[in-house]
Amino acid sequence: MYSIGQFAKKTGLTIRALRYYDEKGLLTPAHISQGGQRLYNDDNILTVQKIVTYKYLDFTIEEIKALLHEENSLIESLQQQRHLLEQKRQQLDKVIASVDTAIKIHEKISVIEPTIFLLVLNSILTEEQQRTYFEQYLPLSVIDKIYGVLNDDLIELNRQYIEVAYAIKLANKEQASDEQLFALFQQFLNIIPRPIQIEIAQVFADVQIEELDDWLFPSPFTKEEEEWVMKQMERLQVLEVAFDEETSS
Repeated sequence: MYSIGQFAKKTGLTIRALRYYDEKGLLTPAHISQGGQRLYNDDNILTVQKIVTYKYLDFTIEEIKALLHEENSLIESLQQQRHLLEQKRQQLDKVIASVDTAIKIHEKISVIEPTIFLLVLNSILTEEQQRTYFEQYLPLSVIDKIYGVLNDDLIELNRQYIEVAYAIKLANKEQASDEQLFALFQQFLNIIPRPIQIEIAQVFADVQIEELDDWLFPSPFTKEEEEWVMKQMERLQVLEVAFDEETSS
């Protein structure tokens, strides 16, 4: 028999962990003395080895408890766990790829604007949720085309987005001239190539979307900045000029 201290040293677990496993019904001591001392034997060592293995395989405490009592379901549980781990690996691969893209974007930008940069990273990470959102309104073929165009030059488009959005925020604070504002608004509107904008607009013209989800499609501007941008664009007739240029070309 081993005292709890001896057993902890032998198994590499803490005394606190052993007590926790006892409370959860995973590891019951072989004997408890009249004085309340927990005593463990070699069978308990085997149980600890199982618990540690199951934990390494990312099973929850409740799942481990079930496996310890129903070992005939071990293979089936392992197969299910492998499937879950595979899904997690795929998700991690996507997250790593997204972070790599964000790092490349950061290497290209000439300004430091953490808030807008994090919004861009969030947009990259939530692309699947964005697609699911649009599936309520648009055919998959259209969604694939939109994101295909956006992803073809993802780094450059986002570089422009961050830099121009930041410049517009500064223009608001510094009271830029009308000429500067007009140029910035045009740059912002033209980040996505005009032919693609027109095609997207034509698709959305036949679709009723009350308001885009702010969580999936966050604005780089505060509410006050958005109001200012809309007011200045209307005053400078930015959209009217863009429309006139398109119809005359």
